Amino acid sequence: MPFPSSRRRLRLAGLSAGLCLAFLSLSLASPAQEAQHGKKESDSPPPGERVKLTLGQLFVPQGYVSQDGKVPLTLHLHGSPRILEEEFARARARGVLITVSLNGLSGVYKEKFPDGRTLDGILREAAEKLTALKVAEKPVIGQLTVSSFSAGFGGVREMLRDDRAYDRIDSLILADSLYCGYAEGISPPQVDPKLMEGFLRFAKDAAAGKKTLMVSHCQLKPDGYASTAETADYLLANLGLKRTIEDEEWIKGAWRCTSRCRLKGFHLAGFEGDQGKDHMKHLININKLYEEAGKKE
Repeated sequence: MPFPSSRRRLRLAGLSAGLCLAFLSLSLASPAQEAQHGKKESDSPPPGERVKLTLGQLFVPQGYVSQDGKVPLTLHLHGSPRILEEEFARARARGVLITVSLNGLSGVYKEKFPDGRTLDGILREAAEKLTALKVAEKPVIGQLTVSSFSAGFGGVREMLRDDRAYDRIDSLILADSLYCGYAEGISPPQVDPKLMEGFLRFAKDAAAGKKTLMVSHCQLKPDGYASTAETADYLLANLGLKRTIEDEEWIKGAWRCTSRCRLKGFHLAGFEGDQGKDHMKHLININKLYEEAGKKE
C-alpha cells in the first residue's frame, strides 16, 4: 500500500495466506481536505534526531534523555514518517518512535516480519543508535508499543504469532488496521478465526489487564474480505462484550466516534464514515488513539 500523500491512491487489501482477495482503491484527501479532517500541517517537521535503520526510521524528539536508562519505544507499521512523527509529538508520547513504511499491500509487511527475529533486530539496532545519540549511557528499550495503520496489520499479525515477540509487546494500537480474510466454504461470510488468533489472544490479555489494546475502525466495507468493523465485532463477540452507543467529536466537525467499549486495558472505538477519507482520519489523527490507549479505568 503506498504511503499517504496528496493525489495518490490508497489501496487496501486483505492478504490472508492462501486466499486470493480483491483489493479496493480509495482516493486520498488532498492536503487542504486533510486539514478539514483535523490534520494541521506544520511549517516544519517536529524537532529531533532522525536516523535511518536497516528497516525503518528512528525519531528521537529534541531534548529527550532517559533518566533511568529505560527508553519507551513505539514501533509503527505503515504511514508517512512525517505524519507519524507529528502525531507522536502532538500526543506527547513518551520515548522514541520508529516508523516502518513499505510500498505495497499487507503482504510486504508479512514478509518483513516472518517471526520475532525482525523485532529483535529492530530493537537491538535502535538501542545502538540511542547509545550513539547519548539518550542514555547504556539505553535499554523499555515499554514497547506497536501501532499500525491499514496494511501494517500484516506485520503485526506475524509478530503476534511468535511467543517471544508477543510477550515483548506491551501495548498494541490498531488504527483502522485490522482487516481479515473470510473463512473458506462458509455462507454467509465469516471472519477466519485462524487469522484472528493472535489478535484475539492479545484482546483477551488486554481485557484482563495484562496488556493494552486500542482498536479503531470506520464503516468502510471492502469487497471480498472482512472490514475493520467486522473484525472489531468478532473481538467483542469472543470477549463477551458489547458496545455502547456514543456521539463524541474527537475532532470537532471532522471525526465523530459513534460507539465504544472499554474493559481494563481493552479499548475499542467505532467511527462514522465509509469513504477513503474516513479511513485516512485514523492515521492523520492517530495521536488521539495514542492518548486513549494511555488512559486507565
